[in-house]
Amino acid sequence: MLYAQGQDSSAVRRIKSAQQAPPQKPHELRGIIIDTISFDPDVDLSTQLPGIDSLITLALANNPNVRFENASIRKADYNLKYTKYLWLNGMTGFFNYTYGNQTNLTTINSDGSVLNNSLGVGWRAGFNFTLPFTEIFGRPARIKQLKAEVDMAKAKKDDQIMDLRRLIIQDYFNLMAAQKLLWIRTQDVESAKLTAEIATVEMKRGKIHPQELSRLKNLQALAESNLELTKKDFMTYYYFLENWVGVKLTTLKIK
Repeated sequence: MLYAQGQDSSAVRRIKSAQQAPPQKPHELRGIIIDTISFDPDVDLSTQLPGIDSLITLALANNPNVRFENASIRKADYNLKYTKYLWLNGMTGFFNYTYGNQTNLTTINSDGSVLNNSLGVGWRAGFNFTLPFTEIFGRPARIKQLKAEVDMAKAKKDDQIMDLRRLIIQDYFNLMAAQKLLWIRTQDVESAKLTAEIATVEMKRGKIHPQELSRLKNLQALAESNLELTKKDFMTYYYFLENWVGVKLTTLKIK
């Protein structure tokens, strides 16, 4: 704390005013560039962006992992439907037609017996059907297996949605908190600068020791360092949220 002898100078009154000012309304956050957007960093972002439920809805529609899980569910459904008709593989049909002279086609075995005796002109149609024992005894288990795979795909999708919701909620509120902290850090820097200005004047007057000015300068540097770290967090959470939503947040700004 800096003490000055005699009457308060204008600089002293300025630093007292800055220290007593409430942190609800920030000063201009110069140097904050958020992509190419028109968001005002001095205005609460929760009033400039849609609600968190709307952001989650957009994310679910645009997230590639969720689309992948939807495709996995469709694939499992198609496999199940396909397997239900595999028993038809044992059924085959045929049709043929012959034309020409009325010739009796006869095939004789080596022992003289007639193997085949048919008319060479006309048409024939029919079908063959065979049913493997695996279709009889293994089909129920195979159908249950594929139904389980459909359930697994749906559960995987639900898990992906839960993870996405968690990430959006986490980064949304991290972004809001980072903005509030950014306001506070900005005021800390301004207060530290005013304190250092007063200390510089008072040291020239011989009212404080240079060591005290050095300490106040270090506090100013620390405040500025904390501000830069907070800016980094603010921008990081902003782009994280934009990444999860899947669209530029500038396109969602509430007019």
